[in-house]
Amino acid sequence: MQVKPVILGLVLFFGCNIIYADYDVAKLQNLFTDKKQRAEIDAARSGLQTPQELKKTKNVSVLGYVTRTDGKSVAWVNNKNTLDKTRVDNIKIHQASIGINKKVGLTVDGKNVNLKPGETWSLSTGKLKDNF
Repeated sequence: MQVKPVILGLVLFFGCNIIYADYDVAKLQNLFTDKKQRAEIDAARSGLQTPQELKKTKNVSVLGYVTRTDGKSVAWVNNKNTLDKTRVDNIKIHQASIGINKKVGLTVDGKNVNLKPGETWSLSTGKLKDNF
């Protein structure tokens, strides 16, 4: 009666080796990353773009926003939404300020501004323009 478990064990052992024979260890590459790769991974996970992908913004336009009582509010800035992230290019959108005083709070290059839907703010001149 001891022979059956031994035979079963050998069949399973050799069967697993056949299944994993095609596995290529070289495809695993490195388990560790350098600082640049780690920064890109962290940026992608947090919804931020990598420094190479950041586009410098000259004008900031708020197209609209939706406030939600049971979830995260969303704003449309420069034809992009903030549904999955709090940044659009190099613009940080303050989620907590969306809809307060019917405006959206933004930070661009260290400068804070509150814009109503339909307004465009020029970063170079600091002037505000109403598009409607």
